[in-house]
Amino acid sequence: MPSARLSILAVVFAFTIQAPALQEPACADDPLLCLPGKVIFQESFSTPSLDSQWTIPKGDWNIIEQALRGSELPADKHSAVIRKEADFPENFIIQFKFRFSGGKAIHCSFNGKGHICRATLTPEGYMLKGEKVKNDPEDRAVTVGQVQQKFAPGKWHTMQIEVAGNEFVAQVDDGPIAFGADQKIGRPKTNFGFPMSGTYSEIDDIKIWNAKLNPNWEARKETLTPNKIIPPQPPTLEKRFQNFDKNGDGSISLKEFTNPRKKDKRAAAEKQFKRKDKNQDGKMSLQEFSPAKK
Repeated sequence: MPSARLSILAVVFAFTIQAPALQEPACADDPLLCLPGKVIFQESFSTPSLDSQWTIPKGDWNIIEQALRGSELPADKHSAVIRKEADFPENFIIQFKFRFSGGKAIHCSFNGKGHICRATLTPEGYMLKGEKVKNDPEDRAVTVGQVQQKFAPGKWHTMQIEVAGNEFVAQVDDGPIAFGADQKIGRPKTNFGFPMSGTYSEIDDIKIWNAKLNPNWEARKETLTPNKIIPPQPPTLEKRFQNFDKNGDGSISLKEFTNPRKKDKRAAAEKQFKRKDKNQDGKMSLQEFSPAKK
């Protein structure tokens, strides 16, 4: 009997030691806006190939040394894009590691009927944006939060994003906190992804929790330094030209020049094209596109 009792106690003791490993993992960093609930998604890229539920519309994506590496392809003329379907609750926390290794930008993008909101990281810092409403040419994206923070190439960092209704909060490591709110943020989200510009950047250890609003958030927000939103620089002449030159042949066709306009503006755009097309070859060069100097 004593030996049987000791065996039972040994089993109970072993289970007690192992039980914490079965619990939901906690957030690595203390959340601000939200209180975490259960983990609803987790990905560590520990297998040699990607889960088939990830979709890749653009770019080159590979798992290298148990991290996901994304590179923009010049032929795409678009950022590399990878996405995964996910029915997000109204309030959630997402955390992931990232590393710049020559890339220009990493976006953590949330989408539904069109793009909803995103965090955009560059080696100089990051911003939080509410995206324009799909099929509304009058609508514009809005930057709700922005911080300056240096991210050296080759070094891993951890970003934590919190969304509760229309509010958007983020922090990288123990750096400054980006925060803001807009009605665009609270729209339903059915997938998320990581567009990347340049060659190349990496992400790893993605975790998503459902959450509830932290009742102490409003008091905490009063103690935070307001974000300084830096207005975007207007695009250069060359960038505007490239935006029209969809096929990248170094010239703008009549169709490329008029199609982006609203239908009631296309006739005027066609007249403008014909005025600029000085040699009447049906194509507008960069020199012809440039406004005439007075």
